[in-house]
Amino acid sequence: MRIFQVFPIAIRALKANPLRSFLTMLGVIIGVFIVITTVSMGEGAKNFVYDQMSSMGAGANTIGIYGAPETEQESMGMFTLAFMKSSITRRDIDAIKERVPAVEAVTPVITGVGEFKYGNKTYETPFVFGTNEDYDKMVPDLVKEGRFFTPVDVAYRKRVVFLGQNVARNLFGDFPALGETVRLNGVPFKVIGIMKDMGSMFGMDMNDETAIPITTAENLFEKTEIMESWAAVRKGFSVPEAKDQIHAVLLDRHGEEDFQLRMATEILDQLDMILGVLTAVVAAIAAISLLVGSVGIMNIMLVSVSERIAEIGIRKSVGARRSDIFLQFLIESVTIGFIGGVLGVTFSALVLFLMGAYAGLRLVPSLNAVIMAVTVAIAVGVVSGVYPAIRAAKLDPVEALRG
Repeated sequence: MRIFQVFPIAIRALKANPLRSFLTMLGVIIGVFIVITTVSMGEGAKNFVYDQMSSMGAGANTIGIYGAPETEQESMGMFTLAFMKSSITRRDIDAIKERVPAVEAVTPVITGVGEFKYGNKTYETPFVFGTNEDYDKMVPDLVKEGRFFTPVDVAYRKRVVFLGQNVARNLFGDFPALGETVRLNGVPFKVIGIMKDMGSMFGMDMNDETAIPITTAENLFEKTEIMESWAAVRKGFSVPEAKDQIHAVLLDRHGEEDFQLRMATEILDQLDMILGVLTAVVAAIAAISLLVGSVGIMNIMLVSVSERIAEIGIRKSVGARRSDIFLQFLIESVTIGFIGGVLGVTFSALVLFLMGAYAGLRLVPSLNAVIMAVTVAIAVGVVSGVYPAIRAAKLDPVEALRG
């Protein structure tokens, strides 16, 4: 019997008991669903973080500069100590710009909380940051309206402000904001520009961001320590090469390694490691589900053999060989695994679409995960069907006709 003749027989056998067939597939469906959904969500999260970092100037060609030694609090130094006490100052940033040929732009950041007032309207934001004119080079298409800072604004400590969209909307509504004067923490500032839509990151609306010249921020927030900075590498230079040059300049100035440097790709590698561990844990859960599914398929196939003994006897009596009977039941088992895999992929794609639409993320099934999951589902069908198929093939035709 040819293989293409067996498939219709297998489908008819599954249609004869649709509920039982679906319940048999359920373990495979759940396992495939978990694998594809988890891997795809992990990749979606990674792409989201990368897109957000790129939109805020921290692309693959950038290096983070933090004023805390890596030996303190181990790898968490850049997230904790750099936000408490930093060894990096504006003079370090100027030295990097002057002495590191591989660097195209360096953006220092001093942050503080701000209360804006315009007329009788008030708006508070935790994302007021002081920076320099290079920030406009780091972030693509940063300016929506007006302009960004100039070197003159920074050098002369001008009281000018570049508003995020939420701040501008809450203070001015539909009225033009450019040229107006707002009060930031009681100090008058002139609005020179409006930022593009910055989206959100880790649940925080980045449209609350507002920028002022770093020199002005030093006076307003009464601090000169720079919590973090980002350096963009010039074309024609490698990121590791630029990192080594920055390291040499800071070490020469500080006399000790009381700072740390992080390539943006290293941050993504850490995210990959976290997602890898999470994926491995969930894959183990999915493996249990697939194991349960394989046991279910084997049991149902054994039941099917018992129910169809007479059919097997008739087929053998009219010339069916052992290989034909073996192939028929094996194909039925593989069909169950395959259909279960396809349904798992379909449900996963639907869930990812709904989650992506709700959360505003780009979530699509990972092609590698789909291929792997469906292959495993078919393999489960093969493994689960071998023993029942052997048992059916070995039935004596005379005894089978009596049964």
